[in-house]
Amino acid sequence: MARKIGPKIRFEVFKRDDFKCQYCGNSAPDVILHVDHIIPVAEKGSNDLTNLITSCKQCNLGKGARMLDDNTVVEKQRKQMEELNERRQQLKMIVKWREELNKLEDEKVGYIEKRIYQLCGYTLSEHGKGIIKKVIKKYGYTLILDSIEKSAAQYIERDNEGEIIEDSADKFINYIPRICNGITIEQKHPEFREINYIKGIMRNRFNYYDAHKATQMIRDAYEAGVSLEDMKEAAKTAKNWSIFCSVIYDLVQSEGD
Repeated sequence: MARKIGPKIRFEVFKRDDFKCQYCGNSAPDVILHVDHIIPVAEKGSNDLTNLITSCKQCNLGKGARMLDDNTVVEKQRKQMEELNERRQQLKMIVKWREELNKLEDEKVGYIEKRIYQLCGYTLSEHGKGIIKKVIKKYGYTLILDSIEKSAAQYIERDNEGEIIEDSADKFINYIPRICNGITIEQKHPEFREINYIKGIMRNRFNYYDAHKATQMIRDAYEAGVSLEDMKEAAKTAKNWSIFCSVIYDLVQSEGD
């Protein structure tokens, strides 16, 4: 005699059959579902999934211990079992693929951490590793490597004894995601490279300038028709931030005349 059908097997059968009676088509919760044996237990039917079918209470009790004459139901269950097994195999492959991806991501983070250590002598905390993983997913491995080198060249400073200044090392690490973002923007909008170049001139020449306002002002002027070359020249010749703003305003006005 077949053993009692456990809750796990019942659930598998219900899922396979979409929680629907395979005799009348009624679904839960409109009806109470049973797990029925296609070949009755009285006829030595087993608890194998291929011999189990979802049935509503009414159909199950009405069928009793009679075998199904229509072989199509049996064939249907066999096909569904094949599909179920295929789904399970594919899920296993997906899980394995994800595990391999996670391993590859950890290897990439390890290499990036090693390169950061080579450049500034810092190791990443677990929080820092998590940030690097997010940056890799967002911008890609190659771009973050390029950004590390650019950030190091721009922000790492050394004291008179050749030791790396701690604040500059922190800045170098913190600016890596920002540089990734900046490179991405430049790739989509080539004029941003020139805008950043103009801002770099002002950063080196002026005692003060508003970086955010400068970006917006240069973009607005560019869209108004002012050439980037004229704005470069203004950044090179203006004595301070206020004069630069005045020159850009005049250039915009001249374009509108």
